[in-house]
Amino acid sequence: MNYLGRLARCGIARGILLLTVVSGCESSGWNSRMLEAFSPEKSASAEDEERHRTAYAQSRNRDDLYWLLANRVDAGMGLREVNGVLGEEGTRETHGQWARGGDFQVSDDVYRYGPDSTGQSVYLVFREGRLVNYDRSDFTKGAALDPARAAARR
Repeated sequence: MNYLGRLARCGIARGILLLTVVSGCESSGWNSRMLEAFSPEKSASAEDEERHRTAYAQSRNRDDLYWLLANRVDAGMGLREVNGVLGEEGTRETHGQWARGGDFQVSDDVYRYGPDSTGQSVYLVFREGRLVNYDRSDFTKGAALDPARAAARR
């Protein structure tokens, strides 16, 4: 079937209608299900996020900080976005130890978040204003206790 020939014979409105039907644009339900299938999971609600952010601000509990890092922070986020999620501004660290190895570049900016109630801090690296070298799974339950993961991060 020659669709272009039909398009030339039909008026513009009929041609647009014909192209719409032939191209499958009427399958919006299927398309939305496909988009949902490939979109990142929304593992928690905005209420959960606010509850953990407030709890971390009040008690400095590491579990609340790690929940935010595991569920709301992602690679590529800007510094302001990360600060907003965590509810605090990170403290910029000098380059010293960070510029000497690993996947870091001399121009990277390192920010410290914390300390938490146990005295530990989290260091996040930003390159050109975007979070890099970040893996959410590092902050899931059990990840901090896994010696193999700890060795891989060094």
